[in-house]
Amino acid sequence: MLGNNASPERGPSLKELGRAGVGRRSFLGLVGSAVAFAALPALTACSSGGAAPQATSSAGMSDATSKIVPSYIPLDIVKPDIPSVNGTAPGFTSIPSSLVKSVQGVPGKGGSYTVMTPAWWAIPQADNSYYRAVNERLGAKLNFQVSDGNTYADKIQTVLASPKDVPDWVVIPSWNLPPRFGQAVKGLFTDLSEYLAGDKIKKYPNLANIPTSAWKYSCFEGGLYGLPFPSEQVGNAFFYRKDLFDEMGLEQPKSADEYIAVAKEITDPAKNRWGSEDVWTGAQLMHGVDSWKLVDGKLLSRFETDEYRAALEWGAKLFASGAVHPDAVAGNTQKMGQRFGSGASLMTNDGVGGWHGALGLNLPSNPKFQMQPMDFFAPDGGKPTLFRGSPAAIFSFIKKTDDASKVEEMLALANFAAAPFGTEENMLIVNGVEGIHYTLDAQNVPQATAKGTAEVTSTYAFLVNSAVVNNQVQYPGYVKAKTDWEIRQAPYVVDPLFYGLQIQEPSKFGSLKKPFDDLSKDILRGRKSMSDLDAAVATWKKNGGDELREFYAGFLNA
Repeated sequence: MLGNNASPERGPSLKELGRAGVGRRSFLGLVGSAVAFAALPALTACSSGGAAPQATSSAGMSDATSKIVPSYIPLDIVKPDIPSVNGTAPGFTSIPSSLVKSVQGVPGKGGSYTVMTPAWWAIPQADNSYYRAVNERLGAKLNFQVSDGNTYADKIQTVLASPKDVPDWVVIPSWNLPPRFGQAVKGLFTDLSEYLAGDKIKKYPNLANIPTSAWKYSCFEGGLYGLPFPSEQVGNAFFYRKDLFDEMGLEQPKSADEYIAVAKEITDPAKNRWGSEDVWTGAQLMHGVDSWKLVDGKLLSRFETDEYRAALEWGAKLFASGAVHPDAVAGNTQKMGQRFGSGASLMTNDGVGGWHGALGLNLPSNPKFQMQPMDFFAPDGGKPTLFRGSPAAIFSFIKKTDDASKVEEMLALANFAAAPFGTEENMLIVNGVEGIHYTLDAQNVPQATAKGTAEVTSTYAFLVNSAVVNNQVQYPGYVKAKTDWEIRQAPYVVDPLFYGLQIQEPSKFGSLKKPFDDLSKDILRGRKSMSDLDAAVATWKKNGGDELREFYAGFLNA
């Protein structure tokens, strides 16, 4: 993987990706995808949950917050082949013939720091040639404590519960931010606004190249605590097997009814072929479901909205059609990617980053494999409403210290890690050392060696990352197809109601949503009815939903 756009997605689980042999290069294309949808079921957290809600960031940023985020000073290092349009990621269809050096000299001062980070792949040896090469270039030693990403949330809570044991630098994915993190962040981590706010960021040009929205999303409890890993604005899509559609003379559907009709036409159990996977995530996206919605001045949770109800009704109709793969009906989502890759199912929804990963998995055994995202449509075939994904997917935090020289050294290292595509530093961080960890093919594309596959990981990249770009050029036509698709969707992207806010729900509301997870599965499969949804909403309101509504209402004018 050559780029800096990362995202875990809501298609195959991260655990499944590991079993399927998807390495960290493919994963880097997945991180933003999961996070882009993470805002749908619940906002990622971080306000104290105290008496009067205090938003730490918002689209209409308060004066206080505007004073603590860095200035945005974009870099113009490599001209993209496909420029950004309406916030889309620029596309690079080839690797530059020569790379730019964005960090002059050695950024480190000889310091040594412990770094805690997750991994969704085989964890490399603690002392390896990749770590040694990057640390040498950094002029400092980062000692990585790498943990299994699938159990990382538990690890985070354990470590943060003992402040004296907190490493110097801690990576926390947005979906792993622990309960009451807002209450702990001030005591555990360094407020970076003293070092980065406004034009202070000019000392670190690669960090200044990160979009403002990602920095705003890194603000917690009135301070700038996180170093962000930006994510994509549209992170999920309906996908279809274009190669098999063409073979069958089918067109991609353009409305909710057409989706079901095409799925039924495809389905032929005698040929072990079904039209669709379980696309409940896509159903909500198609119907414009968001976590919260204002209707006639009243704040409604997604469970109360007409859009959520319509998405359930459509999903139930799809399941009732018999066009959903039986394993998906049975709840086996872990092998969704395998079924789609083999042609046992021809339509699915997945994180956009999963597209690149699927090419890597399937093209070696099936050169004709073509996976394409559908252009989004409203249920009636009209213009869709797409809610912008969270500005950042992952954060890293520097342990609280009174030693400013340590913080400044780590920020200099972060500036190196944030080097954008087209730089020597980015090539080193992403691919390692040429001749040891990768070789260049005829198109100047890095190809990992056995040592590179075993040792090169996203440890350094997870500390902080540059703005998202489309630059995964291994597969001809992929970058253009992905960038063009994003450009076509961009006019329909809008900010969710609480876009960019770090809000942590009080822990007493933690179990409110759980009944709807099981209920939605039952309604989709015909085991329960919409009247059960009405009853669940009534219970939700009585058990704290109305109180939760008031909590969120406090952020509306933040």
